Amino acid sequence: MAQHPGVFARMLQRLAILDQRVIRVMDLHTNLMTAVIVLGLCSWGLVTGHLWFVILLISTGAAGYYFGATSALALSVFGVLGLTVRAGYHGFNLTLTTALFEWVGLLLVARLGVQHRQERAALAHQSDVPASHRDHVLPWHVSNNVRTSLAAVRFLLFPVQDDRNRQALETAVAELARLEQLFEAIEKEHAAGSPSESHEVK
Repeated sequence: MAQHPGVFARMLQRLAILDQRVIRVMDLHTNLMTAVIVLGLCSWGLVTGHLWFVILLISTGAAGYYFGATSALALSVFGVLGLTVRAGYHGFNLTLTTALFEWVGLLLVARLGVQHRQERAALAHQSDVPASHRDHVLPWHVSNNVRTSLAAVRFLLFPVQDDRNRQALETAVAELARLEQLFEAIEKEHAAGSPSESHEVK
């Protein structure tokens, strides 16, 4: 008898894990499931002869994409009212359930159009933003060792005897001198600034 609470707790734990997996799958495939439902509604409209409902579905999705959620919502409300009135004039037995069913379909396609528009805008914004990197922190003893090594290499390259390689070596010496001056500037800034053990290099 004492084992039943443990078994029940394990069952609840496994059910919670299964719930998390199902929710994760639904979050990842919400647009796909919505598109499948909308295609099913379009098929239902074509089979049952509700051509105006199919046209309204396409129009509502386009309104959500081009004009936003408010326009799509307004079009869905007026569209369902128009379909209800039109069905009443033609003697169709359009119940409240069918009207609600059509309105849910219009809301789904409006959401799909709005979300597609937002995703396109987000992708365009990402392509406009230049790629950037975070600042790195260089330990002070590393920068000091690099500066010392650069100075040593520059002094080793000074005794140049060959005229043919003189220009390339002078270019290398100039570049090493530039790097050495950079680290000297870091050292001066470090001495004038805070006495922390690391310097931020951008």
